[in-house]
Amino acid sequence: MRYVLVLSLIVSLSGCVPYSDNPLTDPGQQPMDASVYGSWYWKDDNEVGYVHMGLDRESKLLRVFMIEFGKDGELHASELVGHTSSFSDHAYLNLKWVSPSDENPGYLFVRYEVRGDVLEISLMNNEAAEKAIQDGSLKGEVISAKWWSTAHITEDKEALQQFVAKHDEELFTEKSPLHRLNPPDAPAAK
Repeated sequence: MRYVLVLSLIVSLSGCVPYSDNPLTDPGQQPMDASVYGSWYWKDDNEVGYVHMGLDRESKLLRVFMIEFGKDGELHASELVGHTSSFSDHAYLNLKWVSPSDENPGYLFVRYEVRGDVLEISLMNNEAAEKAIQDGSLKGEVISAKWWSTAHITEDKEALQQFVAKHDEELFTEKSPLHRLNPPDAPAAK
């Protein structure tokens, strides 16, 4: 059920996921972390899903495709692009939506750690980001709708990176594992 909650937030409730006008680091500033390349999956009683990540040859950005199969046969697909950032002993994905195209226009942040064949992910906690905006420790606005609210972060990159480094543990609280899909004779990531 934990997989459903985390990944469904990305796919269908992106209004509840904080987004930023700026990435944590500029694309190309750091080498791309190839440890995330490959196919990952989750499975629970109601669905199975796959996340495919790799480098786009032309843009040199990370391409992320997510496919979700519901128990009822319903299929959800999405695509994001971005890059990896690493600082203060943590690694992050800076991702922007490609499809569906009507999702928020900014970067969403995912802290990750690869341990063998497990990719542990953690989305930025919206409540923590909203609280930081409301108390003035992070520049941005809280956008409210009838059933949800979301933090829109407008902080510049350097200050944002310092904020995330200082408040990482309260910003990234829920962790969910994805497992590497190792098909026979698949090329290894370099």
